[in-house]
Amino acid sequence: MMMNHGKVLLRRYLRKRLSEYYSQPADKVIGSIDATLIPRASSVVDRPGVTTATTLLPPSPGAQHGGAIKLRSIDFSSLVNEWHWKRTYKRLYKEQGGMWLTPVELFRPYYSNVMANFVTASVSTLLDDDTTRSGEGGGVFDVVELGGGRGTNAVAFLDHMSETHPEAYERLRCYKIFDTSPTLHALQGEVLRYYGTNHRGKVEFVHVDMLDVAEGSSAFLSPSDTPTAVIAFELLDNLPHDKIGRCMVTGDILQAELIPVVPMYDIDTSEDGGEVGDHGAATMDTSIRYVEAFARMNDPLLTKILSIDPSLYGPTVGPRWVPTVALGTLMSLLECRPNSIVAWADFDWLPPPDSGGPSRDDAQRRGGGGTSEFDDAHSSAEVAVGDVYGPDEVNKTRGWSGYSPLVDDFGNCSVLTITPI
Repeated sequence: MMMNHGKVLLRRYLRKRLSEYYSQPADKVIGSIDATLIPRASSVVDRPGVTTATTLLPPSPGAQHGGAIKLRSIDFSSLVNEWHWKRTYKRLYKEQGGMWLTPVELFRPYYSNVMANFVTASVSTLLDDDTTRSGEGGGVFDVVELGGGRGTNAVAFLDHMSETHPEAYERLRCYKIFDTSPTLHALQGEVLRYYGTNHRGKVEFVHVDMLDVAEGSSAFLSPSDTPTAVIAFELLDNLPHDKIGRCMVTGDILQAELIPVVPMYDIDTSEDGGEVGDHGAATMDTSIRYVEAFARMNDPLLTKILSIDPSLYGPTVGPRWVPTVALGTLMSLLECRPNSIVAWADFDWLPPPDSGGPSRDDAQRRGGGGTSEFDDAHSSAEVAVGDVYGPDEVNKTRGWSGYSPLVDDFGNCSVLTITPI
């Protein structure tokens, strides 16, 4: 029996590996469950002679983690200076096993509060528009979170909106959490059951792979004029990317493919065995070794993205990554929800918007200068997001010296130092 080990587009191979990873028990994905951080938990700071206080939640039936969830937060007001913050952060990172210490957890609930303020102000502008109010939206709006993590942001976001913006909260029709991981969805459900009981009627879980959304094989959101805010934190670099190169002879753009290294007698050489993309996530064998090669570009999604602005992603020296799934998801959003706002933040840097903004070098200095193309949300620098939508929240992360790791240290949070488009 011959096995069909044909070549496969790079992003589909990455999707398969990511699917395997996110199918693990939640603690294998996010690190120690003890690091799950939820609003209104007890505080912790690295101070000699001070005992760390924790809160234990009773395990629920069928819990993925098999035990209680330990909740802890950082007492920023007790931090002396930058050195003290870095010491505290290093200890937490070590305890957590080096995984998933994101701004949402580290700076909870303040980071989420700023985002809730931003979303509230943005959708209010759309809701106050007579056309939107009288249309299908009917004076309500939706919030979609892509990649819900531990559920930390959902609880903090909804708590803050209900307490600080009650009128907007009443007009929130649904808060949808999209995730590809069934185990993380289970954990998010547990967290919301314990800490988000007041929001039970607002929250909906949607299990979907964003690659399928980007390629159009799975529905994203129902077509509607309803104002919709789509938020995503520390997700973009976990979505499958493609890689492109340029032929040195013809100058044509090429797409990266993976070719299996298998014995010749084990390769299906039938007419339909060699097409890129024939092998989906469910059938591709990742136990064998693949080598990367470049071939003529014929992928519809990649072709569509590069046709929008070839100069933005056209490589000049060496191969370059293209965030096809992230951009495909964004295009799908604009098609089904034209009255939408987007708040996406991640590591390092994003290509600057057409309206201008920090250069690549500026963004790299802020965010650490990684190699991913789609990483740190930024735009034209006039009035910062944090200054407009959360100066009080930022101040709550300042220690004795006035140092705030939220805006002074974490490159991931540079989204708070820019102006929305």
